[in-house]
Amino acid sequence: MQPPFPDDPQLLDRLGSDDPQAFEGIYRRYWKRLYDFANVKTRDADTAEEIVQELFVTIWEKRHSLQVSNLQSYLFTSVRNRIIDHYKDKAFAALDSVDPLSEPDYPLFLDELEQAMQQAVGQLPEKTRKIFVLSRFEGNTVRQIASLLGMPERTVEYHITQALRTLKTLLKEFIVLVLMLLTAGKF
Repeated sequence: MQPPFPDDPQLLDRLGSDDPQAFEGIYRRYWKRLYDFANVKTRDADTAEEIVQELFVTIWEKRHSLQVSNLQSYLFTSVRNRIIDHYKDKAFAALDSVDPLSEPDYPLFLDELEQAMQQAVGQLPEKTRKIFVLSRFEGNTVRQIASLLGMPERTVEYHITQALRTLKTLLKEFIVLVLMLLTAGKF
């Protein structure tokens, strides 16, 4: 006789053996929590429901080949990844529908972006700023910068990484617009 509430590994084993009750058990155990998680992240009930439903369809379709050691972790990570994919698809769809060069504000945007970039680079610590400028604006390699400044290559890489992280945060409002320019090949 099966225990009334099998644990996740038992449910996964039974699922792999085509047991629809095991699938139902997983569904009942996790659907609401996954939906709530997706709903908080997407702020859209329909999108959240669609993401979770698609995940469960995939689980059923791949039940024979599913290799999962921690079901809860797998499910929440899968939902998170599907949310990310959803927003990537949405962003690229928006990019495809816009031609930045035909927009009358394009030159204004470039001026704004350049000012924001200069201001953001100016906020970097002096050494990080110097290394970033040598790398990204002057086109020097990590090895060249390390030799020029007399420091290890790993230190140069660290400063470039720190600069990129900081700039990403400071310029986040421009990210979608920069992506549009990059896809248009004009940046």
